[in-house]
Amino acid sequence: MKKLMLALLCATAFLLTGCWDRTDIESRGFVLGIAIDSYPPAPNKPEKGGSASASSEEKEKFEKMELYIEPPTYAITVQLPVMKKAELTTAATGSGGGEGSKTWDITQIGNSFMNMNREMATRTNLSLYYEHLQVIVISESVAREGIENTMDFFVRDPEMRRRVKVFISPTEAKSILAVQPRVEDYSSIYLAKLPINALKNSKIVHETDLGKIIDSIHGGYDFLLPRAEAVKDEIKTSGAAVFNGHIMTGWISGIELEAVKMMGNRYVGGVLPIRSPGDREGIITMEVTKSKSKITPDISGDFPAFRIEIKVEGNYAEGVFIHTHGELDSRFLKNLEDDFSRQIEKSCLQAAEKLQEYRADVIGLERILESKHPGYWDKISSDWDDVFSKAKIEVEVKVELKLTGIVK
Repeated sequence: MKKLMLALLCATAFLLTGCWDRTDIESRGFVLGIAIDSYPPAPNKPEKGGSASASSEEKEKFEKMELYIEPPTYAITVQLPVMKKAELTTAATGSGGGEGSKTWDITQIGNSFMNMNREMATRTNLSLYYEHLQVIVISESVAREGIENTMDFFVRDPEMRRRVKVFISPTEAKSILAVQPRVEDYSSIYLAKLPINALKNSKIVHETDLGKIIDSIHGGYDFLLPRAEAVKDEIKTSGAAVFNGHIMTGWISGIELEAVKMMGNRYVGGVLPIRSPGDREGIITMEVTKSKSKITPDISGDFPAFRIEIKVEGNYAEGVFIHTHGELDSRFLKNLEDDFSRQIEKSCLQAAEKLQEYRADVIGLERILESKHPGYWDKISSDWDDVFSKAKIEVEVKVELKLTGIVK
């Protein structure tokens, strides 16, 4: 009898147990995207009409919070999916399209990200949950002040994943989240998937993870973050923001980004068009299939010099306003390879010059010095920004066309 009672008690205890911190899925607010803007807004913020209406003033009162320490310096916006709208739209149309926003973008103004996060609990009946976070978008005005402070909360939060994508917007960051994309229900997911095309287009930064950024900041290395711009239903990412430490110092274009990738041995795929040799109307495009660089430092002068040798392999991919009629002889191909080489050299030198103006070694020359000349590096490491800006950079490119296609 005692054994039977003990068994019943154990079974009852098992049935009554549960997770002490369990939260129903209906009560979770799955944060998909975060935008970080400066407050007050930057002077170059585009106006959205005339004078502020009474409703916008009331909205800002909602967004502001009581602060222990004045003044507010940031405006953070979180994007939450409105599940019911997405389900109804999909059921009715068979797709994610349709009118009406499927997200709730909540903006909170303050100066502590932890405090702003908790303050949002006064405005939503959902518990904010970050394990499904896709992107963090930071405005240029915030980035130029430095992103180490803005990243601290996201690194410490146990729900935050290191694979979250980070982008820089030249205008208001929350305008990126406001996009209603054609092919996705949520702009955050749409933006997070864009870097996958870096395999075919080298004007896209493909290393954008939060974890890599934090490692670079803590390691004292300069880095790039992708530029994101938006219109009503599209987001474009081309070119990059340049960071000296954790502070943004400027922009580079998509073409300059291609050159930086080639010099830094991070080129994964792309195309390059040039004028046809001997025919200034024709345009010939090379599909780059392989790019490898070798950097050799020279420390014999007052400032270090770097010789960057780049070997590029590619295919004759297209001819516009020109037809060779199958006459791709060795002399024509040699001239074509030389022209491609000169164009890449020119782009690399222009990009290197801009990086030196920004005092940002995103190519990774300091790592080469540190590994090959550790004693010399110890002497100049504290003044590396100044040394890098005065270093001599030489680029030599050799292009080899492997395939020319079939023409008749």
